[in-house]
Amino acid sequence: MPAQKKKNCSYKIDGLPEKISLFKIFWTFFRVGLFTFGGGLAMGTVIRYELVSKNEWVTDDEFMSEFATATVVPGSIAVNIAYLQGCRFRGKIGAATAVSGTILPSFITILAIVYFGLPYFNHPKVVAFFRGSSLAVAGQLLFTGFIFGKKLLVKWQNIIICLISLFMAAVAGLHPIWSLITAAVLGYLFLSKNNHTSVDPDC
Repeated sequence: MPAQKKKNCSYKIDGLPEKISLFKIFWTFFRVGLFTFGGGLAMGTVIRYELVSKNEWVTDDEFMSEFATATVVPGSIAVNIAYLQGCRFRGKIGAATAVSGTILPSFITILAIVYFGLPYFNHPKVVAFFRGSSLAVAGQLLFTGFIFGKKLLVKWQNIIICLISLFMAAVAGLHPIWSLITAAVLGYLFLSKNNHTSVDPDC
């Protein structure tokens, strides 16, 4: 029985990406970079909303898989996930477009702060604004943890690996990289399965 094509999906039946416009890719990731505080992990829920819920370009499982990859690869999580998804949609040019859309808002914002905002950083209203923003970031991180936990902590193996990782970082006081490496090795040993998503081989 032939596979059915997903609604508004980035894949054709043969696994090749459809031609999502470069402008659409750029504008989607530009909005993510423009309206999100707190960096990559905090941006996770916003990126998920844009790619999974709104545009339906990828499934939830596909997004979770590539977001996990973007987390363990060195570098900015937001840039990593933009590269992976852009490459999925339009190859190397799509990756460059998505990364540009992600980093451009931060670049413009930093320039604006340097030229116009520095004298006002100690103003009580500005301090209160950033304090409120930090609370919003904490909320986004909690929601990201909730979304990932709801999807991933459904098997006892997943829960045990998560608890071991949490113990190493929060209780034993080890460097988070050892927690990450341990969880990755345990996942490879006990959770391996064929769950690969197709990405342009030229990326």
